[in-house]
Amino acid sequence: MAKVKFNPNQPIQSLSGSVGAITFRTVNGQTQLFRRPDPVLPKNPTRKQRALYKRRSIIDQCITILQSQYEDMQVAIKMRPKIKQRLTYLYKTFAPDIKAPTKLQKRIMTEYYARFN
Repeated sequence: MAKVKFNPNQPIQSLSGSVGAITFRTVNGQTQLFRRPDPVLPKNPTRKQRALYKRRSIIDQCITILQSQYEDMQVAIKMRPKIKQRLTYLYKTFAPDIKAPTKLQKRIMTEYYARFN
């Protein structure tokens, strides 16, 4: 956890939401910064746990890439739920056919740019 101090002359004085793995929370006028933990695969995982880990890892990486392309951080924060919804749909579409994580991620990102950019 870290406290964020904004420059008094800036138009932005508070942030709430997530950008990549960083989450901003504003409570009582103070903004705090938290880092979300990376997905962890437990020892001796079941097939379901492995699939969930793979899905979360790929979607989180894609969200981070897409949010970093926005110039305005507030727009990136606002678009996160929509981006996640779209990526989840694309993951469910392509995951049964593509097994390699890098190929799957490439296919998801290519399709995302083609449809939603």
